Amino acid sequence: MSKLSSRQRFELGFVLVISALVVLAALAAGRFDFVSGNRATALYDKRYTPEQVRFSTGDRFAGDWAVLSNGLRLAPGQSGSVTIRVKNEPESQLVALLDGRRGSGFRWSVSVSGDGNAFRTVARNVPLDYTRTDLTASVAHFASVWIKFSAAGDGSASGLEPAEFSRVRVVALQSPLTIPSFPLAALLVLTPVLAYIVRASIRPAGALPFSLLVLGGVAVLAEAIALTRMVGEPLPWWERAVLSQEYNHYLVVPYGLLLALGWWHARKDKIFASQQKPWLFFALLGILTWGGSARLGALVEWGWSRTNPDVIWYMQLSQEMTSPYDTGWREPAWIWIIKAWFGLTGNATLMHQRLLTVALSTLLLWVAYKLFRDYTGQPLVGLLAAGLLCMNPYLIGLSTQGMREEAYLIAVLCFVYFVFVAGTKLSLRGQVIGLALSGAAAQLLRFNSYVILVPFLAVWAWRQAAGNRRYVALPIVFVALLSVPHMVHNARAYGDPMYSVNVHFAFTRNHEFVNLKQIGCEGCPSREVLQVDCCGGPPVGLYGYLFGMHSLEEIVERMSRGYLDMYLSPTVWFGIQSGTQSYLGYAFYLIGLGAVLFSPYREMVGVIVLLANGVPFAMTLGIDPRIGIQTAPFVTFILAYGIWWSLAQVVRYRALLSAPSSALCETGSMFRSGVR
Repeated sequence: MSKLSSRQRFELGFVLVISALVVLAALAAGRFDFVSGNRATALYDKRYTPEQVRFSTGDRFAGDWAVLSNGLRLAPGQSGSVTIRVKNEPESQLVALLDGRRGSGFRWSVSVSGDGNAFRTVARNVPLDYTRTDLTASVAHFASVWIKFSAAGDGSASGLEPAEFSRVRVVALQSPLTIPSFPLAALLVLTPVLAYIVRASIRPAGALPFSLLVLGGVAVLAEAIALTRMVGEPLPWWERAVLSQEYNHYLVVPYGLLLALGWWHARKDKIFASQQKPWLFFALLGILTWGGSARLGALVEWGWSRTNPDVIWYMQLSQEMTSPYDTGWREPAWIWIIKAWFGLTGNATLMHQRLLTVALSTLLLWVAYKLFRDYTGQPLVGLLAAGLLCMNPYLIGLSTQGMREEAYLIAVLCFVYFVFVAGTKLSLRGQVIGLALSGAAAQLLRFNSYVILVPFLAVWAWRQAAGNRRYVALPIVFVALLSVPHMVHNARAYGDPMYSVNVHFAFTRNHEFVNLKQIGCEGCPSREVLQVDCCGGPPVGLYGYLFGMHSLEEIVERMSRGYLDMYLSPTVWFGIQSGTQSYLGYAFYLIGLGAVLFSPYREMVGVIVLLANGVPFAMTLGIDPRIGIQTAPFVTFILAYGIWWSLAQVVRYRALLSAPSSALCETGSMFRSGVR
């Protein structure tokens, strides 16, 4: 891709303006809209088992109910009612769904009240087969709604079939949400621009008509995709199913074909030349726009699933905090970020919090590209790593949750950059500042990060000249100064400066010994208490949990099994880390692991082990895999390096077969460029 003449630059500007106008018109017409379907918020969902009835302190049970393992039961001729209370959602459709068995001669009804005293019947002869009972019109003016489900049996009815009431769900259905996919729109601006540059590099004549033809083609494709949404009978908004957004990936195909054409013409067999900056620029933009669009589509498609309670807690803490470290036992950095984000957007909602993590997940792709490009000196390795992270299904889904993991991944990648790469890019002052800021961000996002920060800082100090090693104290002091106030807060509120870390060991202990092994332990709460407080029982630290409650043989066996499942076997856990569960991807990963171990980049394997720490042990308990997601970018690097190394071998042997004498020189320089 050679430099453009002044005339070509003018034509390229013209293409850019025309493309922008076309895409703006398409945006205004909704051609890039992601449209959600049925957005259901569960306000109440309970199965009436004995345990649930026992702990349903806010519910009222009246009448002759017998509590059995499969629900509440009324014998023929008996009567009873269950009254629940839910918060009414404005501008939503309130729907109740009941499950059970009607019984012989029973009359089921639903009544509502605004104060819990005076009830008005809104539905009679209600079937218990999850048929919807719409309460919207009857409760529109209530802030809170008491809902009574009543069953009255006719003693003279024939037959002996009892009535059973097993489950109640009350949901608030909201109208579809429409979010314009600005990343996808940006991609369609870039496509004709890339078409012009590629055609101009191959044959300058005809570049303008070619790019305009491509623009017309992608515009027609966008219109055709949009029209597919209108096929079929129109449904009421509360019955629409969520449509998959994956068809929008068809718009990526023309861009990918143009990139492939530009690569073939500009490089052919010289795929390891790093001077093709325009191609790299457009390839990276394509990954970022595709990644952003995929995450935004996932937000619309999956973002209305049940919210993790931690997400709601984060939002509440950000709204209620009276001082910077008034964040409960949660680490403060994510609360600060959320509060700043809400101040910027002007809206404190779960959707805005999830939009934040979608944006951070897209930024993560660029950070990973930057790290692995500069670390290896091979832009293609950085592009492959970013592209694989872009397509990782687990990361796409995680980005819609509003959790802190994306921010933590960025902090860890930045810290690794300043330890292993920045020495060749930044001054000593820049390195120290970068280590201090990224280290503090990691520590205040996950308070156990000191177990990785201290060894990494030791590595950085060891790599410095003898006179500069003392500067490692500056980031250590900076991180400590920001961490001490949180420890003081924990000590005052919970009696333990490290409560933010140790509370997780109490949760893991209870989960393992009460829920899984069902043998209990000294001081462990009962299963009933555990349903109310999952972290109950006496406090315990890492050493007390790991070595005080497990034999050495069990620790070694479970740790080995965890590492094997996460990093060495084609399991679901490995798929989460690498983004692929295909055997081909696994083969490239094994190739990459061997190639990395015999290259200057073997230290990345050590980075994985250090970041994983004791997580593989916890993974054998079926814990949420996001606690180990910080190693995913580095596992992806090994996979990307395996693909790059395999391509290098193909090019090398092709060159040897076609031109042995010149290929030897070129191959030698090619591999020297891959070594720092």
